[in-house]
Amino acid sequence: MRAAPPRGTDGARVFTAADIAEMRVATAWDVVERTGFVTLRESPYGDSATMKTRRGKSSILLGSADVPVVLVNGVRQDDPRTLRQIAAENIEKLWVVNGIQATVQQGTNSGAGLVSIITKSAPDSK
Repeated sequence: MRAAPPRGTDGARVFTAADIAEMRVATAWDVVERTGFVTLRESPYGDSATMKTRRGKSSILLGSADVPVVLVNGVRQDDPRTLRQIAAENIEKLWVVNGIQATVQQGTNSGAGLVSIITKSAPDSK
């Protein structure tokens, strides 16, 4: 059994492209689910209905502070369902940060944590 990914100096779980490849998952959503930090649930219609963090259940649709902040290449995403659109094979690195450290990094509206993704660069087309 493989050891858990290393923690960054801020307590974040850091997943590299190699870690993610070993998970054999399809999307960033799946990676985040595997961390155990956040449980993402969908409605019967495929919509993202709820997100459960260690602090409990909250509604994504309300956009409350209980929904972890999602950053992709440093850009804050309005809808956590964006994670479904990012192929796991395109992720260079993914961090999952707890609420306290996320608040330090991103401010008071990130008390439920932070998911930050850096995608792989597209090859130069020369």
